[in-house]
Amino acid sequence: MLFSESIKTALDSIKSNATRSFLTALAIIIGIASVIAMLSIGAGAQQALEDEIDALGGRILSVYPGQTRRGGVKGSYSPLEIKDAESLRRFTEFAWEIAPEMKDRRQIQFGNENYSAQIGGYWSNHDSARGYEIDEGRFFSEEEDLSRRRVAVIGADIPKELKTSSRALLNNELLINGVPYRVIGILKKEGSRGWESPDNEVYVPIMTASTRIFGTRNLRSINVKIPNDSSVEESMLYIEQILRVAHDIGPGQQNDFRINDWSQYADLQRQATAIFTALLTGIASISLLVGGIGVMNIMLVSVTERTKEIGLRKALGATNSVIMMQFIIEAIVLCILGGILGILLGVLIVYGFTVGASFFDTDFPFSIPIYAIIGSLSFSALVGLFFGIWPARRAARLDPAVSLRYE
Repeated sequence: MLFSESIKTALDSIKSNATRSFLTALAIIIGIASVIAMLSIGAGAQQALEDEIDALGGRILSVYPGQTRRGGVKGSYSPLEIKDAESLRRFTEFAWEIAPEMKDRRQIQFGNENYSAQIGGYWSNHDSARGYEIDEGRFFSEEEDLSRRRVAVIGADIPKELKTSSRALLNNELLINGVPYRVIGILKKEGSRGWESPDNEVYVPIMTASTRIFGTRNLRSINVKIPNDSSVEESMLYIEQILRVAHDIGPGQQNDFRINDWSQYADLQRQATAIFTALLTGIASISLLVGGIGVMNIMLVSVTERTKEIGLRKALGATNSVIMMQFIIEAIVLCILGGILGILLGVLIVYGFTVGASFFDTDFPFSIPIYAIIGSLSFSALVGLFFGIWPARRAARLDPAVSLRYE
């Protein structure tokens, strides 16, 4: 009963001095909103990173051509070829998915419009290996690759670059370097991936690209999708062994290729995101301490203003602990109300950030971690408790006889 009366008294006091109470809690509101925004944006960035990794098709190893080294001196450049990808595909101990690629820019044309697009030559499994989805039509088949058919699949932004629609391009001919290719499929929008965008690319069978477009069997890279139950380190070791045999590299000689494990970069990015979020959250938390000091100062002023009321309560039998509890509860209620407003403001900030990101074609997830809300409210209550103790003790120690004569 006493506790509920203390809460009611605290709410009445806050209500009767609404403007002062709001200004007192303003630092708490800003602090909580900043903490919620930082934690939520950090969680959203983490989720976006995870989605990006999943969109890449899981764990991907990429093999790139390199140079030989003998005695510390760089030797000749050694390209990767389609036969290297075939050597990896023949290795069946792991359920690898091999996806070689050759790329270069070429002029494409549809009607009177033309555009310098990225042309990529791939195997027929490229869409599944990289996690791409077909929006309309289909991806080319292995038979179309082996027979060097002039077929193409286009990224989602190609129709816009050619000032036309997907429907107009599908099943019609697109000119690549003046040679017609039938558009058999259009990818769903994938978004930018680092410095490349699958949405601005034209995909053709790799043998078609090799013989009809680029005139070479040299590859830009070979992507190897590793199953979740396989060891990345062991897979890298087998890839190295297979390619060393294929390139006739003897014992003690340096590799003329390099293998990139993109999961390592993803782990580093996760760590950087976590550190950056923690740093910003720590900075935002400082405003909570500043807000707590403001609450303490206002509560001290409130004790002075209500000296006569405190004296009257004590004269009617209120104990020091009752007076102390009343002021502590008032400080806690004020901070919790500030925390609730701060949470609402933080959610609005995150929502605005998410909407703003969508204007720049960035898919940023709207994510409010539950631990951020619970933690913020708990911290608000602790701030009220910690910074309300001193004013409460000061109120409890007032002499009732002196307090009743206070003007």
